Amino acid sequence: MALKSILLMDENWEIYSGRELPKIVNAAKIAEDAGIDYVALSEHIVMGPSCGMGGLKFNPREFHMPGNQSPLTPHPSSLMLLAAMAAITTRIKVMAFAVIPPLHHPLSMAKQLATLDLFSQGRFAVTPTVGWQEEEYRALGVPFDKRGKMLDEHLEIWHKVWAETPASHAGEHYSFDEVYFEPKPWRPEGPEIWIAGDKLHPAALRRIAKYGDAFAPLSLLPHEDMARINEAMAEAGRDPKTLDFIGFIHGEFKSATGPADIDQALKAIPNQVEHGSTTFLFKPDQFIDSPDQLEDLCRYVVAHLKAAS
Repeated sequence: MALKSILLMDENWEIYSGRELPKIVNAAKIAEDAGIDYVALSEHIVMGPSCGMGGLKFNPREFHMPGNQSPLTPHPSSLMLLAAMAAITTRIKVMAFAVIPPLHHPLSMAKQLATLDLFSQGRFAVTPTVGWQEEEYRALGVPFDKRGKMLDEHLEIWHKVWAETPASHAGEHYSFDEVYFEPKPWRPEGPEIWIAGDKLHPAALRRIAKYGDAFAPLSLLPHEDMARINEAMAEAGRDPKTLDFIGFIHGEFKSATGPADIDQALKAIPNQVEHGSTTFLFKPDQFIDSPDQLEDLCRYVVAHLKAAS
């Protein structure tokens, strides 16, 4: 199986400015020309003081995690930027690597996702998550303790309105009757749905089996968890071999400011492949100091993954 690549284009604030969005959008074209498979952005609407409660990163190039970032971190609208990326590319897939559906109404969210899937002609993937920041939920008037059930209802509603006309729904959090939802997504089943989680909890397993095209765990899954996924997929009448697993190309930082060694980071790929990873995510500012170096970095990663396939 050919290993695939994801270029993460948010949180790269060591080499991009949060106000120079055209440069971030143009990175999708550079990545496409270099052979990258996906370009990804994630979502936050607002940030609260608790986003730095765990202490800031040793090196600002490290991945964002709950509690390790400044509340001043830029988070431009990911779906708007992904639409712009889709407009200047023809092959690469654009990915909303993390959207937080409970912060939106499901019909509005379904409309945005379907439109992006149609506009990109099926080159769109979305990773719906519940987020982690209670202050963000509070600011938007959404109950934090209901977020998991709200996400499940979103997924149900999306697939209902993408497939049915008219569609009705009566749930715990959302209800509507005989709505006409047009236009439908490019793909009959809608955009690719990628499930993410810090571990394989029951809700994640249920979402994977029912909707998932891929699973993005934050760490390597034990073999017994892989077996549980395979079993759940088979019970749902789906081929487990169609499910992708996301691995990460992590930089190891020797200093508090400089980039990491890409060759050292790439050494972790074989072990992740052994555990089932098929698609590898990396963010450029971990390894380069300028956008001018992005094309060379992308080509280097693509060549390495091709050799490792």
